[in-house]
Amino acid sequence: MIAIVAAKELVREWRLWIGGLLMIAVATMVLSAVISQFETAATLSPADGDSLVSMTQGTILFTVLAAVAVTGATTNLAISSGRRGYALLQLAGILPRQVTLVVLIQLCLLALTGTGAGLILGRLTAGVFLSLAGQQASLRNLPVVFGASTVAWTVGIALTLVIVSGLRGAFRAGRVPAIEAVREPEEPRARLAVMRWIGVGVATLATVILGINVIAAPLIARMVTDGPDGSMGIAGIVSGAQLFSIALTALIAALGPFVYPLILRAWTAIIPASWSPAWFLARTGCRYRLTQSTAAVTPLMVGIALTGSLYTLFMTAGTTLEGGGTQNMTINHASIFTIIGPALLIAALGAAAVIFMTGRTRDRNNALIETGGGTLATTTLSAAFETIIYVGTAFLTGALVYGAVGLVATAALMQVSDTATPVYGVGISSLVAVAGLLVVGIATITPALTARRHTIPALLAH
Repeated sequence: MIAIVAAKELVREWRLWIGGLLMIAVATMVLSAVISQFETAATLSPADGDSLVSMTQGTILFTVLAAVAVTGATTNLAISSGRRGYALLQLAGILPRQVTLVVLIQLCLLALTGTGAGLILGRLTAGVFLSLAGQQASLRNLPVVFGASTVAWTVGIALTLVIVSGLRGAFRAGRVPAIEAVREPEEPRARLAVMRWIGVGVATLATVILGINVIAAPLIARMVTDGPDGSMGIAGIVSGAQLFSIALTALIAALGPFVYPLILRAWTAIIPASWSPAWFLARTGCRYRLTQSTAAVTPLMVGIALTGSLYTLFMTAGTTLEGGGTQNMTINHASIFTIIGPALLIAALGAAAVIFMTGRTRDRNNALIETGGGTLATTTLSAAFETIIYVGTAFLTGALVYGAVGLVATAALMQVSDTATPVYGVGISSLVAVAGLLVVGIATITPALTARRHTIPALLAH
């Protein structure tokens, strides 16, 4: 009986869950395609296998981080946005613990469906990902090996991501009193639950340990055979700082409900609310809808932070080498985007999925605005400002991440060369932000323009 109710609610609220389903499928596709490269490497000669593994290791780390952040954001948004429906189930006689069971069943159905679809897509696209990685590792005509090991690892990671990311929301859906949920569809305050405490603790510990490791890299390099130009020390710093950037990005994503509102309020306060009614509506809505804002900003922040961090590290290391007169360092853009590309794909689709999932709420809010005397121009401009607020907050947060990465790396590089100077990847991160602005803008503004297909009473009745 409960399983039937869960399935029917999943179908009835398909718009809330379709974004999560899409992200599970995309994350599974990318993860399986990248993981299969390890299987392929095992069939090659030791030298070629090591080259492919070396290329794939960075890709899998960035991809897993993006998958964790985006899957968690979309899953929690779907559960939070469906609180009213779960409250109605309680009013219909379903017990709170049964509501929790309903959400868990929905998560399982979503995970199984998305993972299955993702594995099929992963098998179809594995050759493309392998070809890109092989080109950067100077390998050609690599055989695609997509076996039981790839399937097992991918399914294990994907199912764990979905279930763990949704546990907190499932228990909250059962604990919230029905009357409160019907009255207030979204909690205006962020709470640090047990699962988030654990995530923050693990990310903080990893960030501190990896940061210390980066600073200590030159000392470690001196204890082993080192080249006269200190290039081994620089390579160790860059490698360790990449891991540090991943841990720091994960920490900021875990603290998102607390960090994003502070940054959002700080920079949007520069523009007075009286400047434009549309700006006032957009700013107020983004400040109040914390769950929606967090879900929208997280994918963008991850993409900007990781890309900016990689370029910051390579440009800072290149400046250090050139300043020391040892050698010139040319940045291999193709190699960097081969590593970061899958994570950027997940982040971009995640941002668009979040906007689509919240489309019904946005349509209802726009209908209320028009009822109060607003026009189509007001709601459309408000949607555009909302996009700018999300992307602006993500850009500033991401800049803080790669700014910290640059400072830590420079502090370590100064032990190798007196010419070490931080060079930040502002340009490339700005390009990623512009791309995010286009993706999120299309997903946000298009529904505002097409909402007139329905009457205002029909929109408010949903």
